[in-house]
Amino acid sequence: MGYNVFLNSSRKWIDVGNHTSNTWRFWEVIKVYNENTDKDETGLRALDGMKGKDVALILEDAVVEVSNLMRSEDDIKLTRFDAPNGYGSALSAFLFMVEIMIACKNHPKKTLSVHN
Repeated sequence: MGYNVFLNSSRKWIDVGNHTSNTWRFWEVIKVYNENTDKDETGLRALDGMKGKDVALILEDAVVEVSNLMRSEDDIKLTRFDAPNGYGSALSAFLFMVEIMIACKNHPKKTLSVHN
């Protein structure tokens, strides 16, 4: 299984890419406040249905969060988010997150779709 990510509008779909869902622990750095449940949702699926401009802002915060984890006094490394079965690394997930962020910045009015 994997995450397939697209940006879409009524006229055109843009395939951003896909990434293994084995790195699901990495994606928990993404936090999205859900007004309907009055709670934070985590993970890549929490971004589904949002506009590119909003996703880009959330992912900018997530990049900072990952950067802070890498520089913490506890010496927490990204490898702790690697897939236990070896299919997917936190580094590849981080690079995919940056790809999504750039695509969303380039297409701020399109809607993000996340399928798995």
